[in-house]
Amino acid sequence: MLRKNTALRNIQADALGAVWDAGTLEIYTGTQPADPNSAASGTLLVTITIPNPAFGAAASGVISKSGTWQATSVATGVAGWARFISAATTETFDVAVTEDPDVNSLLINSVDITIGNTVTVVSLTITCPES
Repeated sequence: MLRKNTALRNIQADALGAVWDAGTLEIYTGTQPADPNSAASGTLLVTITIPNPAFGAAASGVISKSGTWQATSVATGVAGWARFISAATTETFDVAVTEDPDVNSLLINSVDITIGNTVTVVSLTITCPES
């Protein structure tokens, strides 16, 4: 079985977080696609420009969002999932959206989004596991 020490987990988490520096976050309605290689589905509700740096330094293999992540919504609907897109637009990952704290889910101020309202990412943590 593969097992990583904390130092390696921190290196992995920091490298992953750096991919999203100055990237974008798109929040959609509906069900998350099968994988990030699939076309986006649902209605695009908001596109948020991710700050640089996107995440703080890793601790115990965990990174947390850094700075303020918010933008004005362009449509009305219930948020279901989000896609992260790197500044280079070549790397993506998808995540569930929630109003309730949950590891590796994107916590926003409200999943009920109305056009013209401000959508704020309250928290996001990503964990690089030990194994």
